[in-house]
Amino acid sequence: NVKAAVEEISRLNPKPGASITRDVVPYIIPDVEIVYDEKADDYQVIIRDERAPHLTISRLYRKMLHNRQLDAKTREFVTRNVRSARWLIEAIEQRRSTLSRVVRSIIKFQRPFLDHGPDHLQPLKMQQVADDVGLHVGTISRAVDGKYAETSWGIFALRGFFTGGTESATGETVAWDNVRTRLKQMVDEEDKKNPLSDEDIMARFQAEGITLARRTVAKYRKILGIPSSRRRKQF
Repeated sequence: NVKAAVEEISRLNPKPGASITRDVVPYIIPDVEIVYDEKADDYQVIIRDERAPHLTISRLYRKMLHNRQLDAKTREFVTRNVRSARWLIEAIEQRRSTLSRVVRSIIKFQRPFLDHGPDHLQPLKMQQVADDVGLHVGTISRAVDGKYAETSWGIFALRGFFTGGTESATGETVAWDNVRTRLKQMVDEEDKKNPLSDEDIMARFQAEGITLARRTVAKYRKILGIPSSRRRKQF
């Protein structure tokens, strides 16, 4: 019956994985949400700052500023602190505005990614966004540091939208992340009895119009945690 079921459920551990490991998995709460607007055929930026308190200056202190009967020392104290509070409020709003501008610029450069998925990530440097929004590249770096965006393809670190690239035989620039994705795909689809060597992978990229050095293939293979062909071979 229901009572017996409730008693049984109450004895269960809601976090069974905790008995296996003590590792704490941090939750990622996106700072911005990138949403597609069908009517405008464009992406909108929503700043997710619900957790941030709405700061205002107390009416009491604003009234005190206009109170002529206030002694000079108290007036100086109130004026100084109200000025500091206004500076803080403006700084928070400026930070919010900067983040919005930076993300809007990222959207312009990474439209293929947003339309078609992570395989279409475009090479992008912070300097390009800095030039686009008219800010110093250091400001762009601070604006995206430790922040995440929620997209229709999942949650991604804003820093992940900045990546270098290489040029294909047709002159098209290919993001390094796409090269790594393609490398992993090649290995996943290989004949495990006769796995691809780094030279084989290099030749396949060459056939697809992308020139890579063998050491570059080896470097990204190691970054992806893929062992050498000898260790991948299955008998």
